[in-house]
Amino acid sequence: MTEPAEITDPAERAMILSQDGWGRIIALIAAADGDISGAEDALSTALERAVTAWRDQGPPANPEGWLYRVALNARRDVWKSAAARTSTALDEETIDRLGAGASELGTDHGDPDALPDRRLELLAACAHPDIDPPARPLLMLSAVMGMTAKQIASAMALPAATVSARLTRAKKRVAGLGVAFGSPDRLDFESRLPDVHETIYGAFASEWAHAATQPRDGMIGEALYLSRLVAQLCPGDGESHGLAALIHLSAARFPARRSKAGEFVPLSDQNPDLWDRTLTEAGERHLVEVHRCGHVGRFGLEAAIQLLHMAGIRTGSTDWPMLLRLHDDLEAIAPSLGGSVSRAAVLAEVDGPEAGLSALDALDADSKRLSAFQPAWVLRAHLLTRLGRTEEAAAARRRALDLTTDPAERAYLSVGLT
Repeated sequence: MTEPAEITDPAERAMILSQDGWGRIIALIAAADGDISGAEDALSTALERAVTAWRDQGPPANPEGWLYRVALNARRDVWKSAAARTSTALDEETIDRLGAGASELGTDHGDPDALPDRRLELLAACAHPDIDPPARPLLMLSAVMGMTAKQIASAMALPAATVSARLTRAKKRVAGLGVAFGSPDRLDFESRLPDVHETIYGAFASEWAHAATQPRDGMIGEALYLSRLVAQLCPGDGESHGLAALIHLSAARFPARRSKAGEFVPLSDQNPDLWDRTLTEAGERHLVEVHRCGHVGRFGLEAAIQLLHMAGIRTGSTDWPMLLRLHDDLEAIAPSLGGSVSRAAVLAEVDGPEAGLSALDALDADSKRLSAFQPAWVLRAHLLTRLGRTEEAAAARRRALDLTTDPAERAYLSVGLT
């Protein structure tokens, strides 16, 4: 299959088709038969033709509509060819049904929303339970965003061959399942949304430690876009807004995480004036929408915790009791090792370092995961230092150092160790 985003110069492609447009067209065409690869090939053909045609004549009033019509015709040629070459039951009526939707395009005006928006169905197809979980975020970034396997591999620090293989298997799986986008017995949006949320958050988290100070670049930028997209397509779903709030608020702090010299700066020492104001305001708006929806889930609670920490840095006065209540709520609905360690840190601010250390000790000390969880050792070193237990604190910090891969954070943790 042609790599969809490599068929033209990147600047040319950016002028031709937006991220929104790519996902809309792929969703419309793939909705017919579940063949994502076939839809990408058809759109690649349309983009190739557009480069030549639009150079000479200029872009049409509705570029997305033009591209959709050309891609749909290319896909129809494939369907007709399949009917001629095989015994597949693809008569003219079936082919017309597969291509239904062209008449819905308002191609006489420049309205970018002229294309019916079926990207939610495409996202849900990418999160099908029969698709391998590691392949789901890759499939979303490829099908919904138009990223190539090489781009995804670079962003997620995976071998390109691994990404290509996973994408190929996942796309074949979607086609083999005969997914009929929008059919209620095949696509239960409500049950798929948690998988969509997890894959987007997973893509974001995979880049968290090593993300650049510019939060709109790379995988972080793609996760920001996808979180906004899902919230836009599911305006009544509180967790979709919660995910968008969490990712936007977290990414907003990236510019302050490193000094000009590249040194690591912990949250407590960050300059809030360096936070990305646009992303912060977007996160706050999504958090308002969480409360409007009337359901606060895991991502909504984590976003509220982020915002409360940020407010404390701005004002110099953190509401630790409220943070503890939020962590208790989070522990009740979505317990996790990271959440438990964070709660211990907050508890130490409310009831003192002994209480925080006791909460850490109460976690499963025999757990291999806990013994390899770097934030737990960083917190332990911090609390032991506050208690004056310097030798134990140094030992905990050395263990944290052994588990730290980011050079700037390693340098920060190394200060004072002999």
